[in-house]
Amino acid sequence: MNNKKMSSGQITGVGCDVSNCKYNTIDCKCSASQIKVQNDKATTKSETFCSTFCPRGCCD
Repeated sequence: MNNKKMSSGQITGVGCDVSNCKYNTIDCKCSASQIKVQNDKATTKSETFCSTFCPRGCCD
């Protein structure tokens, strides 16, 4: 697993297309300090999901 470096509060190289996630920046980058992808039984990309997701205005 690659350890990505932080840059301006963003994990370098991690994009995000979920516009209603509080961690999605205006330039579609993830600003979470870490991310967690769940479903340890996944065999395809569509079976995984970002459990770091938090709706805008919902989580602190």
